[in-house]
Amino acid sequence: MSNYCNTSKVTIIRTTKSVVQNIITKKHYAKKWTESKHIYAIYWDEGESEFFEDRKLKLIGAILYGHPVGFRVVKSISDELENGDVLEIRRLWIEDGYGKNIESYVISQTLKMVKKYSPQTKIVISFADPSVNHKGIIYRACNFYYQGENPSSIGSNKYQYRYPNSKVWMSTRAMKNKVGTSGHMGILNKIPDIEYRKSLVKYRYLYFLCNRKEKKRLIKSLKYPLVSYD
Repeated sequence: MSNYCNTSKVTIIRTTKSVVQNIITKKHYAKKWTESKHIYAIYWDEGESEFFEDRKLKLIGAILYGHPVGFRVVKSISDELENGDVLEIRRLWIEDGYGKNIESYVISQTLKMVKKYSPQTKIVISFADPSVNHKGIIYRACNFYYQGENPSSIGSNKYQYRYPNSKVWMSTRAMKNKVGTSGHMGILNKIPDIEYRKSLVKYRYLYFLCNRKEKKRLIKSLKYPLVSYD
């Protein structure tokens, strides 16, 4: 298969949780579902028919957009934004082998769909997690604006945890779901032999869906500056 994706074979369909939940919970590194407002299934055309109904479409991935997880996220962007103004890319997983640019193609196409179905959305925010070797190259390819290390998290004392003999590092949120507390000492008291490490700060990206005039105004109101890609 070519290094680049044959985008004519990619079909993206707005869908429901039941269609893509299994692929996300089994394949995405987080291994769990997340609440989402806009859910898109990604299919690959394996058929030869010119008629859509006769094509053999293989489900190869999904992308989920939802409201930002942290209640402070929206205001950490700008005080002029309200909760309904911002969506976050909550999950993205696509099977390997369909071209190195397929992720950026899917993001660019679904941003257009989000703009259509959610005209009130002004900004889409996303994070790249260095703890799983993500830096955000696909967001750069889609012309997202970059704010470097997530400015609202710098200086915070957050940890990740790993059970003995496990390869999976879990967030404090995940630990709270398991042991009933997200406090560092509380977790250590309940599981004395658990491994822990300080969380790496994620990289933060912004994409503006609003018109040029509003985009210019919002950029001026940002609490943290945009920075050049490093």
